[in-house]
Amino acid sequence: MSTAADRAAEPAAAELPQGLPRGIRAHLQGFGPGLVLAMTFLGTGDLISSSVSGGNYGYVLMWTLIVALGARYFMISAIAKYKLQNRFGDRSLMAGYRRVWKGFPIFFAVMMLIYGMIVQSAFLRAGTVGLYELFGRRGGEWGHFWWGIPVVIGTAFVLTRGSAFRLLEWSARVASIVIIGSFVFALVRIGHVDWVALFKGLTFDVPPDNGPFDALFIAVATIGTIGGSAANLLYPYFMAERGWNEPRHRALQQFDLASGMVPLLLINLLIWIVAAETLRGTGITVSNEAGLAQMMTLAVGPLGPTLLWIAFALKAVTSFPAQAHGFARLMFDGLHLGTRRGERFKEIGDDPWFNRAMVAFFIIVPLVITFPGAPDLVHISVFGTSVVTALTLPPILLGILLLTSSKRFMLDAHVNRWWQTAILMIIAVIGIWSLYAIVTNIAGMVAKAI
Repeated sequence: MSTAADRAAEPAAAELPQGLPRGIRAHLQGFGPGLVLAMTFLGTGDLISSSVSGGNYGYVLMWTLIVALGARYFMISAIAKYKLQNRFGDRSLMAGYRRVWKGFPIFFAVMMLIYGMIVQSAFLRAGTVGLYELFGRRGGEWGHFWWGIPVVIGTAFVLTRGSAFRLLEWSARVASIVIIGSFVFALVRIGHVDWVALFKGLTFDVPPDNGPFDALFIAVATIGTIGGSAANLLYPYFMAERGWNEPRHRALQQFDLASGMVPLLLINLLIWIVAAETLRGTGITVSNEAGLAQMMTLAVGPLGPTLLWIAFALKAVTSFPAQAHGFARLMFDGLHLGTRRGERFKEIGDDPWFNRAMVAFFIIVPLVITFPGAPDLVHISVFGTSVVTALTLPPILLGILLLTSSKRFMLDAHVNRWWQTAILMIIAVIGIWSLYAIVTNIAGMVAKAI
């Protein structure tokens, strides 16, 4: 039940602000967090899953991409909605989770530590693969490690020297333009698209297994890593960098999020189409970095792998720093809200252990993935991230559903409408299905190994 004070405060909180951007040009200058968030995903869940899906199964699983991106948009939108329009003035979703159950912040702090190290390993591997290949495979079997050193040092330097958000915004814009341009060029060189097969791929079919990953697992990995990633929780922290903390910022935030999803959709579609048109029917499957390079060679010729490695290298200056900072904030937000430690600090960054933990866990530890014998990029991206995503997705989605659908937590005027609640419920079911599918796949792999 809302109190009289709550109801009295609502009209003022819902009033339109003074000074919001007006006109297309002003809005384009204003958005940024959505694009930064979108580009932090690209490189593992998107680039790899779309390449593997298109290369191994053609267009048959294209429906998973649409479901995944739709799920991502509505999930992030709901996360942002709670930050901007909750009745308590909570500045993060983690504070809302504590209102649901006091143990949630610590649970998420632990899960973000594990999840962040795995995801950061995948992004660092993508960056070092790109640099290693671009510069002539120098360094032998330790080549990835030696290229990882400057990435780690540069990331640590930038992130511990004040806010790097503006740099991340510009690098995300450059990366999106270069990657879209590379795959548009590849598509032009291919010269054709099987539109009939593409549209048939939107019919929710699951093909027979092909390659090292079964089809259902790829479908779940695509939906999970693209649509339900725990990294979606990073968006409120990127919003905070812009000062978007009040109900009046909701319209601008929604425009920003949609603007970030457009290049992400284009990139995923382009990657998928290039993979499907070059590898479908050839008997070649994508199971490692060499398969991705072969795909681009078939599409473009000798220049193809170079374009791919440039795309990977760009991840070293976009995704890796952005998520290192974001996962550290998530982890410490949970730690501060779940323990008395938070009482000692006004802001998360005031904690003297923040930078130390960020550098240690999310920048240095991922270097392990560059050691000789470490898992390749495709396996850690498809398998590693999807497993942890499946474990965190159900509680994340159920929490968001509960918080945004109740007047107990939201301002009366901003509680979910019935169709918004229905969409979140569907996404929650997908999350539970993802967990089931991944557990059964793991059990099957273990049984085969025995």
